[in-house]
Amino acid sequence: MNTRSALGSVAVLGGGPVALVSAVALQQALPDAAVTLIPTPVPDDALADRFPLALPAVQDVLARIGMPPDLMLARGVARARYASAFADWSRDGTEWMVGDDAAATLAEGRLSALWLRARAAGERVPPFHALVPACVAASAGIADPNVEPALHIDPARMVQALTSIARQAGVRFGTGRADADLTVDASGPARLLTGDRAFEDWHDALPCGHVAFGPADADPGTCDRYVATAQGWRATWPGVRVEAAGKGIAITPGRLSGPFAGRVVALGDAAVQAGPLGRAGFTLALGQLALLLELLPARDPEPLLQAEYNRRAGLQADRMRDFLGLQYHGGGRTQGPFWHRLRGTPRPPTLDALLAQFARRGQVMPADEELVQRDAWSAVLLGQGVRPERPDPIAMSVPPAEAARLLNHLAARLAVLDYRA
Repeated sequence: MNTRSALGSVAVLGGGPVALVSAVALQQALPDAAVTLIPTPVPDDALADRFPLALPAVQDVLARIGMPPDLMLARGVARARYASAFADWSRDGTEWMVGDDAAATLAEGRLSALWLRARAAGERVPPFHALVPACVAASAGIADPNVEPALHIDPARMVQALTSIARQAGVRFGTGRADADLTVDASGPARLLTGDRAFEDWHDALPCGHVAFGPADADPGTCDRYVATAQGWRATWPGVRVEAAGKGIAITPGRLSGPFAGRVVALGDAAVQAGPLGRAGFTLALGQLALLLELLPARDPEPLLQAEYNRRAGLQADRMRDFLGLQYHGGGRTQGPFWHRLRGTPRPPTLDALLAQFARRGQVMPADEELVQRDAWSAVLLGQGVRPERPDPIAMSVPPAEAARLLNHLAARLAVLDYRA
């Protein structure tokens, strides 16, 4: 007779937000288990812990542990990020933006297809990001109640808040290494418990080997700002200036092939290092934590369950890799040694397939374990200057002048926060 015993003890190794969120979530999911947090130093290259950002797709994980977005914003634990702006990153140098929430909609067809229809015919239309409410709000420097923003999290305040929640939930704080039914390695790229596992190097897809941080010259408000340079790129985040141009902290983008094996599962940068572009590390950590809670293991290792976790966590990580890689390999900027070298760099087959499909049909097909808004993919492709060979069949039924009129009318309404159809 098969029996399945619940976890009686869990140990979480790490000292940043990833470890604390994991400890609290597991304690709440397993109220009868002994969950122990074993603090460790946060490494300099633990970007998920040092610069946490939560996209809308994973914010329910925070809400489940008592940190809903509205509360985090009200108490100063987080601030809203609506969009990211990219300058000197396109084929013609035109600035483009990617919103953290979905684009607006039109009954006449997909927004990107109508935009391409009008543009191809020479009609005057607004930039694509003028049709994305999050980008409009970021450009105007306003808070839009109709937009669900990403959360730019203050790590020190997050740790303070989570420590209090953890103690109230019954999480124990220990030292050394605890023997437990399940151990979570959230120690960052140091991988104190999982460093001997197979690692897939993503340097070709995400060619950022070093990054330097300093105080920001100005507050970018609710929009992260990226500028491509001949040697890489620089960025301004709230309170932080970023230089990704061959100096600073060493970064090794990639992921563990099997983050869950035996009684140890890696989370956060211990499982996936996505690099600084887009600050995706904490979002991936929350996505993987949600998977772990969904596929909660038993006291004894379960190979089939672990294989399913590894499969889905891998899909999640690889899809994010492709989204970030698209910003390097989408055919936008080509000037400068850094960008010129990318032309001969191999891309992941999944990214090649996505680029080929969009180049032919102008479509980005949905994927399993997606953490990024589908409209964000279109925004990156259109912003970099990719134009499909074939028009969208539905959009072809709309005359170009009518498509332009619809788009300009929509942009005008969004500019004054008017969302009526």
